[in-house]
Amino acid sequence: MLTLLQSSLHYLFERTEAAFNLFFDDDWNPFYQLGALSFYFFWILAGTGLYLFVFFETSIDGAYSSLQYLTNEQWYLGGVMRSLHRYCSDALAITVTLHLIREFAMGRFTGKRWFSWFTGIPLLWFMFAAAIGGYWLVWDQFAQYVAVATMEWMDWLPAFGDPLARNFLTNEAVSDRFFSLMVFLHFGIPLFMMVGMFVHISRVSKAKSNPPKGLAIGTIAAFIVLSLIKPAISADPADLSLTQLDIPVDWFFLSAYPFFDILGHGAVWGILVGLSTFLSFLPLIFREKKKPVAVVDPDHCSGCGWCELDCPYDAVVFGEHPNPKYERLAVVLEDKCVSCGICTGSCPTATPFQRVDVLKSGIEIPDFTIEDFKGEIIARLGKLEGEARIIVLGCEKGAAYKTLELDNVITISLPCIGFLPPSFVDYLIRKDHADGVMVTGCCLDNCYNRSGNLWTAERFKGERSPHLRTVAAKDDNKVRVRWAGAMELGALKAEIITFSQSLRSDYVPENTTSERFRSKGKNYYGQALFYAAIISFVGYFSTSPTYTRVAEGDATVKLSMRHTGQIIGECRIMSEEELQRLPPNMRQAKVCPRERSSIEFQFLVDGEEAYHKVVEPAGYKKDGRAKLYHRFTIKAGEHEITARLKDHRDLEDFNYQETQMIDLPSRAVLVVDFDPDTKKFIIIGSRAQ
Repeated sequence: MLTLLQSSLHYLFERTEAAFNLFFDDDWNPFYQLGALSFYFFWILAGTGLYLFVFFETSIDGAYSSLQYLTNEQWYLGGVMRSLHRYCSDALAITVTLHLIREFAMGRFTGKRWFSWFTGIPLLWFMFAAAIGGYWLVWDQFAQYVAVATMEWMDWLPAFGDPLARNFLTNEAVSDRFFSLMVFLHFGIPLFMMVGMFVHISRVSKAKSNPPKGLAIGTIAAFIVLSLIKPAISADPADLSLTQLDIPVDWFFLSAYPFFDILGHGAVWGILVGLSTFLSFLPLIFREKKKPVAVVDPDHCSGCGWCELDCPYDAVVFGEHPNPKYERLAVVLEDKCVSCGICTGSCPTATPFQRVDVLKSGIEIPDFTIEDFKGEIIARLGKLEGEARIIVLGCEKGAAYKTLELDNVITISLPCIGFLPPSFVDYLIRKDHADGVMVTGCCLDNCYNRSGNLWTAERFKGERSPHLRTVAAKDDNKVRVRWAGAMELGALKAEIITFSQSLRSDYVPENTTSERFRSKGKNYYGQALFYAAIISFVGYFSTSPTYTRVAEGDATVKLSMRHTGQIIGECRIMSEEELQRLPPNMRQAKVCPRERSSIEFQFLVDGEEAYHKVVEPAGYKKDGRAKLYHRFTIKAGEHEITARLKDHRDLEDFNYQETQMIDLPSRAVLVVDFDPDTKKFIIIGSRAQ
């Protein structure tokens, strides 16, 4: 089932990415830059957040009014900053989610990559915690909903003492200290998240944390446009005596919140924690077949450092060389090596021009040595016939180029295109084994092994060592480099046909432009359409569709209680003999049992029971305080309400009771709280304004 899901997602991503390549080309394709875009949005959030903090007032009234000032009075800068902060957080949620799903679909989470996958799961919780805390700071009616719903959800956990939701029973219960705490958390959680992000990429060499400049400019410009078209605004000020009817839920971060009411808090905890646990252990379910790691041959390793520089997983370090002629020897870290062979492609000794019986390289993978590579080439050359003979050297993760073989075209598969030493192309052209060589692999910036195609492109351009050396191989008409994803087989086939025609003796070139690294091109109209679609998507689902928690014509009742039940049993006076057996510091004549009684709570509406619960005392020995918080709705209008409490289980009737007639308007909140000091019920109900 999981394998089917993975293959289906893989197909979907490949199809989508191939379409995006038509607009963005390989280097700007946003699907190839999801991790970098996530970092980019994080830095935007950090910058805009610091600006907003300069004007933010950490008080009940000041929090709302300071943001209103930025939105209305300083709309040209402060308002844009606030909107960017809001919408880029939603964009971060999108890119992070897509990044996770895509890495699963592409199989880039198992084997030596498990660490990055595993450390990424806690970052999801940090991201959502930071975002949810940010909504509270606005302290409008939407923030009120998020705060109360979050605290009710947290109260399901047994780790907390008094119910956290009691802090939001009335407007008077919320203090300025609350906003100071929230600002501290809203800064502190992203700091922990930032540390976690760098841990997440710590085992990835040269990890990309910034998208290409063109994509970055287009992205920020699009969200500035969204900020001007649909600025982020506040709802009415928070008022805990009222409930909001139509809640503008941000579905990117708060999609689980409606399920608190549908499934219950425990079920949502179970789903989210269960999903996180499942994702964390997913690499153990999809165990990658173990491959032999790269092996270093001291007789051929000079310690040049090119393999260390090119390894995308920091799997190559250096130790002491047994030959005093050289200063150092490459050492492969087995727990990091993925057997991609990129190190072989970077080794200057990996050349077919060696005058030896068996080719050797300073570093290579046992499953596919350069001797195996040369042997396969020689074995396949006999199948080449006719004019315009072409050898296609490709990555096994790219397009299915093996199906494109013709009489004049043969293909050789490599574990990664980064495995290809440029000297082999020199060899094929110089020895006249082929009229042309085409190099292909995963789309640029989408290499399965991260950097294989990038390093290969730079080697063939002469920008990275080792590079092409023979004059013949440097001829653009004899060597072509074309990147093609799994869904771009047709485009690759067309390139091979065009290449074949250009190699014929009667071919007349139409222009003198270099054909070796021809890109797919960028369609800026298509990019504009994409940006318009993404900001429309973010702009709509950041506030729509609204969620109705309390229907028109209903009122909310909140029941609350903190009370210590009476002692179970009776106190007794210890005898003199018993006291003498105790240490002096423990001699107390009167001894009482610690266990407290459970508390029975009942609430009646118009004589009918609306709520009834027996609450056990807290503590291992049941000697603590019993706590209760419960919220439900009733029809608005006049009601006779009765609250009853019994704090000893042996009593026949309730020993505390309060009855009142109350008029509840629609949307009003009725608070019924038991004060343990006065031992009386406090009933507060407010009429909607």
